[in-house]
Amino acid sequence: MDQNTPRPGPVNQSLLTLPLRAHRADRVWYEPDSKDSCLKCVSCPSAAFGCEARHQRVINMLAYAGFLGVEHIARMKVDHSLICALVERWRPETHTFHLPFGEVGISLQDVAVILGLPIQGMPLSGPTIRGKDQWIDLCTQSCGFTPLQTDMRTTDITMSAVTRNRILDDSTDEEVTQHTRTLIWQLLGGFLFPDTSGARIRLYFLEVLQGDLALARRWSWGSAVLGYLYHNLCNGAMWETKQVGGCMHLLQIWAWSRISMVRPSALQVIQHGHLPYGCKWIVPKSYKGSPRHCIRLYRDDLDRMSESQFDFTPYASEMLPPLILDDAPLWSARVMLIFCNMAEMHYPDRFLRQFGIRQDIPNAPFPGTDHHGSRSNIVIRALTMWADIQHHIYFLDYGRYMSFEATKRYRNWYKKHGMTRVQNPSHNVPTTGYTPTAHDWGIVVSF
Repeated sequence: MDQNTPRPGPVNQSLLTLPLRAHRADRVWYEPDSKDSCLKCVSCPSAAFGCEARHQRVINMLAYAGFLGVEHIARMKVDHSLICALVERWRPETHTFHLPFGEVGISLQDVAVILGLPIQGMPLSGPTIRGKDQWIDLCTQSCGFTPLQTDMRTTDITMSAVTRNRILDDSTDEEVTQHTRTLIWQLLGGFLFPDTSGARIRLYFLEVLQGDLALARRWSWGSAVLGYLYHNLCNGAMWETKQVGGCMHLLQIWAWSRISMVRPSALQVIQHGHLPYGCKWIVPKSYKGSPRHCIRLYRDDLDRMSESQFDFTPYASEMLPPLILDDAPLWSARVMLIFCNMAEMHYPDRFLRQFGIRQDIPNAPFPGTDHHGSRSNIVIRALTMWADIQHHIYFLDYGRYMSFEATKRYRNWYKKHGMTRVQNPSHNVPTTGYTPTAHDWGIVVSF
């Protein structure tokens, strides 16, 4: 490699502190053979929770519990190459994506608007201790099926062992509730919080779904989904990682909504009405003007991207359901996002332009955020912070001025502290397939 070729960043390493060859972007930079390598996106196959037509009574119950939008969005397919290109730009130190023009992020606003999940509510901090027999009894009473002991471990169950009763016109209300509860459990374990195997789901969700399904709205599903995604993106961004978990559909719709070069064209326009914004993408799409399943194309697009190609406020013209807007004051909370024994920091001050506020140099990352190893003391601290969330709201008047600019000092700061590119222009240009323009741009940059 030409030693004069500029590194992908940073010049000043006080912000991005991972050692050399620890981040996945370093692998792309130093290893020419990695040009086509792609992460596997882990999730349970949609067949596990079924894509068949739902009985109207089940649809009504899903809406009642607040998961109808999630059920619709789970039917979409994920572009692994797009996800991989984004993960290569994710920085565990800041919980943001580093693009050529600055930091951008996936926020509490995005998870609320795209998936329609509540932010306000109790944190999902983990289950009570139960034995296998107790969990089996709970499955029988709450879901109408009885698993085998061999299907269960202390905290999870084999996805294939979770079955739903068939719903007919004359099914009882209890049978409909059991069916819907099981379906939501499968969506939680296989779609919103998939484990690394993609074959098991947490028993904890069944505990949370007890009683009237409307009570599921008491929990802060949105913050938990986002925190779990952050946790998995941080793991996926490491050099040796081969797969990434979390709700990849959320990340994909975020990218389609905000990054113009990767956005397919919708061949139909639907009114999503009371459903979340993410449902507008459940239509036939055309990819004539955007890449698809090609990691080289995505990397090249992101390396050459300008801020005019990023939509900072894609939801401004959308008619959002009132239940989603009720949580709007919390979207800018600078708090830890909790899921079981994980706690990940949310930094809205690092991407203020996504709230219509001029971007200046952000605050330093929260002290002690090197906690990707799930430490109980961090979770206790996070729970205290969440209980006092109203005092951690970063700003309340976002959208008032609608500024998508960054200050000059932020731009100068980011050039020194950020990671602006991933592809190495000194690598040999491939003789087959798509030819990136990173080499040409490298010449321009170094001129």
